[in-house]
Amino acid sequence: MVFDENTIINVIANYFWPFTRISAMLMVMTVTGARFVSPRIRLYLSLAITLAVMPAIPQVPQSIEVVSLRGFMITFQQIVIGVSMGMVTQFVIQTFVLLGQIIGMQSSLGFASMVDPANGQSTPLLGQLFMFLSTLFFLVSDGHLEMIHLVVISFKTLPIGDGSLSVVDFREMAQWLGYIFQVGLRMSLAAVVALLTINLSFGVMTRAAPQLNIFSLGFSFALLVGLLLCWYLVGGLYHQYEVYWQQGEAQLCRLIRASC
Repeated sequence: MVFDENTIINVIANYFWPFTRISAMLMVMTVTGARFVSPRIRLYLSLAITLAVMPAIPQVPQSIEVVSLRGFMITFQQIVIGVSMGMVTQFVIQTFVLLGQIIGMQSSLGFASMVDPANGQSTPLLGQLFMFLSTLFFLVSDGHLEMIHLVVISFKTLPIGDGSLSVVDFREMAQWLGYIFQVGLRMSLAAVVALLTINLSFGVMTRAAPQLNIFSLGFSFALLVGLLLCWYLVGGLYHQYEVYWQQGEAQLCRLIRASC
């Protein structure tokens, strides 16, 4: 059997562009896109997923050349689609990180900080706690499998060479940045009001009895109340995650033009 140049290029194209979209999604998606995950692991995982889903992916049109201006534009489109899909999962997880940071700063628990293994930066400890919990929720609810399922569907709704994201899609992605602060503040509103009430109460006590040391009493009491509020919030955290993840899935379905 003789393989000519066009046949070899078509075979490479059929695997290269799906691999580009899948690897771009895994590069940004939560868990696989974290800094503690080796790039070699992401590479092997992308190759394994690409080989596994190839029978379910439509064939790439043979008229498209890999090494051409159109081929480079298609490669860029696959990267944008994969990164956009992975960013939705990051938005969901970062909402709970913001929740922990707001409560930590209000309850003085923000003094305890550690290095975030996902991005290598120092963040409050409560933010790390909620990030680990939301990541566990993502894995337990098979969010990673749902992402693989959606990226396979995207090859049918956004075929290689014909499908691309529009300006409306980028605008909705940008609106999710504001939605992160909205949801994070909404979930932490009860804790913020409770801690604000405590601070106002200690302020009144200081005016009534100036001999009280407000810094020693208020600081320790705010820490205790902050821990109790965290215990209260953790009990209903999965329900909040489930509601927010459903909205994230709806955003992904709109992004890839699929009816979920």
